[in-house]
Amino acid sequence: MLIFISLEIAALIVIGCFLAFVIYKVFKAAKKKTSVLVFAGQFAVAVDEISSDKVGFVRFHGEHWKARSETAVASGQKVKVISREGLTLIVEPIKAT
Repeated sequence: MLIFISLEIAALIVIGCFLAFVIYKVFKAAKKKTSVLVFAGQFAVAVDEISSDKVGFVRFHGEHWKARSETAVASGQKVKVISREGLTLIVEPIKAT
């Protein structure tokens, strides 16, 4: 009888430790910052022409992203990422100096 009780206690300790670990990971993941800040201020290159009424694509960190801009952007022009809305980057053209 004593062995059976000690096995139950050991099982409860193992389950309790597992649950504590899972709860810790959930709270840690919830506190993680979103990646929006990583996008803002970065630079990309327009693959297509982009305007206020025409969505195009930009090459950003080796990937093609859908993008839109309030100002006209020519194909091949360097742009600055202002923000991200879902899977679309909001960009503005960089003026050549």
